[in-house]
Amino acid sequence: MVVPVLKGIDFIEIKDGLKGSKLRGTAYIAEEDDVGSDCFHFQVLTPEYVIKSLNENKMLNCRATFIVQNFELELLETEIKEMLKDCIRPTWEEAAKAINRHLNWEYDNIQFYTEKDILSKLDENK
Repeated sequence: MVVPVLKGIDFIEIKDGLKGSKLRGTAYIAEEDDVGSDCFHFQVLTPEYVIKSLNENKMLNCRATFIVQNFELELLETEIKEMLKDCIRPTWEEAAKAINRHLNWEYDNIQFYTEKDILSKLDENK
């Protein structure tokens, strides 16, 4: 079974004039012994930001979103690690798709083609 592991997190702060905080984050997740990792994107919002955004926009799409009273990296890491426990699967692709239910996988909806597939598509267009 593939056990996904959180390898690290990066953040950037978004300044858009609304009161409160909005951070965009990337969680680097892979199997324990993998050198690289896949990127899973998310946002972190404060309640003040949510209220202001709702007042201004009337709705907020909240997939891949954590709402926190105060930003604490350790708490966020713990939450992601807990979520990963529910994403253990037989293959990495299945594990990544399970993680994608919670966070935004960099490869979501990307279809890879073999050389044979590409040549076949080219032949169809002749």
